Amino acid sequence: MLSHHYLTPLTPAELAEERQACYALVHDYPWLIPVTVAAGAFPAVVAAHGFWKNRQLKKQLQIEREKTKQLTLQAKAPTKRLGGHH
Repeated sequence: MLSHHYLTPLTPAELAEERQACYALVHDYPWLIPVTVAAGAFPAVVAAHGFWKNRQLKKQLQIEREKTKQLTLQAKAPTKRLGGHH
């Protein structure tokens, strides 16, 4: 069975020790807070950008398809011929 440190419940003393170590780390290296937040937000920002870019390109493709469809219809439209020769 797995016996990872975080799978076993911590005693209150161990929990206080872990908390104190975390506070000491943040106190010694305060720049870790914005870096950690940015690292967590980065995937969400990339996903949002990809979503909007994909939406924009789909709309552009739809417009181009409609233009092509209209040009095809115009090319197939019968034209009036002047003159009575068959």
